Amino acid sequence: MEIYTIGGMNPTLPSPFQMFRRAISLKCPMCGRRPSTMRRWLGHHERCRSCGIRWHREHGFELGPIALNVVITFFTLAVGMVIAFVATSPDFPVATLTASMVAGAIVIPLIAYPFTYMLWQAFDLLSHPPAEPEIAEARESLQKSCSDA
Repeated sequence: MEIYTIGGMNPTLPSPFQMFRRAISLKCPMCGRRPSTMRRWLGHHERCRSCGIRWHREHGFELGPIALNVVITFFTLAVGMVIAFVATSPDFPVATLTASMVAGAIVIPLIAYPFTYMLWQAFDLLSHPPAEPEIAEARESLQKSCSDA
């Protein structure tokens, strides 16, 4: 296994299981620190404040979390629709089901976004491990932020 050092945190690249577990709990997939990732529910810092890894590692990075969010939303709505149809068969309350599906289509993506964002970050880090220039940039960013404070 190759050795990665980012800001003195985690000298080796974490295992896929560990990275996805960290992402699900809204921690940085690379270093595992919680307060370093999300600034607010739908916003995040440019970099992890603990290890310095950049969140937008390439152009179009946001498309991955959005696509994952759409898949999760559609799957959740489809399962909910099937359960509702089975539970209310043969007399379907169309207005109630429609209203609940519309509400779900609005609420589910808002709830799922931070999780899909962090999961996509973990997937991206696993499929494209940080190269030396990116690691050096992360160290530089951390040193700059420490000297500014």
